[in-house]
Amino acid sequence: MGKGLAEAFSLMHVDVPLLVEKEGLYSDVDRDRGSKVVSLSKLRRRLHGLLMETGGLVASSHVPDVLPSRDVDYVLVLRIDPRALLHRLLSRGWPEGKVKENVASEALGICLAQALDYYGEVKVYELDVTNKSLEDVLEEATKMIKGEVKKTTIDWLAKAEEDEDLASLLASC
Repeated sequence: MGKGLAEAFSLMHVDVPLLVEKEGLYSDVDRDRGSKVVSLSKLRRRLHGLLMETGGLVASSHVPDVLPSRDVDYVLVLRIDPRALLHRLLSRGWPEGKVKENVASEALGICLAQALDYYGEVKVYELDVTNKSLEDVLEEATKMIKGEVKKTTIDWLAKAEEDEDLASLLASC
C-alpha cells in the first residue's frame, strides 16, 4: 500500500519496520511479545533526515508518531475487519497471544486513536481495506487525499452490536 502510494505521488517509500530492523533503530527486544522496542528518538532522526533529503516520503508503519506532526500532511490508518485480521495473522503462523492482541487493538481502534491524538483529526484518514484489492485501496486513498471523497469512520465495536459473529470473536480476545 505505502509503496503504491509513494509511486502514485512520486515520493520515496520507507517501510518503517524494515528500516528499524536494518539500521538497528530499536532499544530493546520484547521477548514476551516477540517484537523489537523501537527507539523513537533514533527513528525520528533518521526519518527526518530522509524527509529533508527527498522533500517528501510515504512511511508505512503501525507506530503512529514516527514523524513530528509539522512534517506530516496526511496519515492513512488502514483498518480491517477483525475477523479478516484474525485469519490473516493465523495463516502467517503468528502466536495466538499476539494474534489476539492485534485483533483486540484493531477492534478498539488503538492505532487510529494514537494517530488522532498525535496528528489531529484534520490529517488522519481511515480506510477499510477488508477484502479490497491493492488497486482499490490506492484509488480510494488517492481520492481521499485529493478531497474527492469524504472521510470515513470505522467502528468495529458498533458493528459488533449488530453482528453476533464479530461480537463473539471480540469477546474471546
